[in-house]
Amino acid sequence: MGVIGRISTGAGAIALLAVVGALAAGQAGCGSASGVRGKPASTTPPSVALPPLSVRLAAAPAAYVVPRNALRVSSSAELASALADGRREAIVLAPGIYDYPRPFSDRDGDQIFASRLGRSVLRAGIALGANSGPSGALVRGIRFDVRDPAKTLHGAIIHVWGSATRAAVLDTWLTGHGAIDAGLVVRQPEGFVGRRIVATGFRSYGVAVDPNDVHYRARLPFSLRDIAVSHVARAVPGSSRGTAEACLWLGSTGNVNRVSARRCGVTGIWTGTANRRSLIDNAVVDRTPVGIYIEHFTTGTNFQHLRIGPSVSRGINAEWANPALGRAASVDNVIQDASIRTAHVGVYLDQGTTRTLVRRCTFAGQTWAAIGDYVGDGNRYYDNDFRGIAPSAARVSFQHDPGGTH
Repeated sequence: MGVIGRISTGAGAIALLAVVGALAAGQAGCGSASGVRGKPASTTPPSVALPPLSVRLAAAPAAYVVPRNALRVSSSAELASALADGRREAIVLAPGIYDYPRPFSDRDGDQIFASRLGRSVLRAGIALGANSGPSGALVRGIRFDVRDPAKTLHGAIIHVWGSATRAAVLDTWLTGHGAIDAGLVVRQPEGFVGRRIVATGFRSYGVAVDPNDVHYRARLPFSLRDIAVSHVARAVPGSSRGTAEACLWLGSTGNVNRVSARRCGVTGIWTGTANRRSLIDNAVVDRTPVGIYIEHFTTGTNFQHLRIGPSVSRGINAEWANPALGRAASVDNVIQDASIRTAHVGVYLDQGTTRTLVRRCTFAGQTWAAIGDYVGDGNRYYDNDFRGIAPSAARVSFQHDPGGTH
């Protein structure tokens, strides 16, 4: 059931659109369990033999050139002082360990580099932004290794907010050891750029870009490329009941390319809030109950070149159109050019899903249905390959999903 939920991220409680109790591992979408009037229980559209799918994989952090005439620091105190000097400048960190009793703060749009890729290790997080100030803050080449939530802002190792438009995080590692809520949280998505980020070991999110405002409209979409996220779960996986445990959480307009999400407690990729006209391309998702979760409100977004499974129960799930929220979760979205090898269902379009298209997808392993379309509105599916589904499975079912297990 999709409702307005409260998500706690460390010290802050943040209101977000989230799934509350609908789809932890082994649960189906919401709505009445009755059949669909005027439609058969299932249908057998033609199966088209599709060629093997090619998906481009995420690249690792890469070397770069450090700017000349940068301010060079070699201790935690020097770093804190440089960030607090009121000037926008490039700061280069010598190899070593940097710690602080609270998160570092970049209020002035400073650009922070490790002098050697991955050799500057921060044991505290950093906040980019302020109530007002310059744009263009940057973090590059740094390895964050944080175990204490008190050294983060609202539970995120890197937190982007407020004045930090056009911020960037490049060639960076984020490790939370299962003690920190999130690796990277971007509440100011305007023009944000993320490249070659590795995030692992978090309780709620690996990378989240979400303005926390369903009415937000991006003038400059965010861009994520070469993002690898893994091991995002609570001590009891699925216990967040859909409000968290997403490796990648996308709540604004943006372009996402070459991402991987593995070992996620609820879902590999979540979309919703103000996600409109986005592109999610070249994604690999595995070892999670739900591959991709399309929530309120995802509109006009393309999901393509996807490889989902085999250790996934539900490949792609479009949340039901809860009347309390006024409109459907999934409207005018396209799912195409995908390999979906899952145990229970490939794509499930729950009640009210509107004009969502599924095409050129190869389904394999499903025991209930390749595609479920329960009380949908103008959804279409064609040119799909159903040869790999179980003999007992429907190619397309119009029944309510009885559920499945991971």
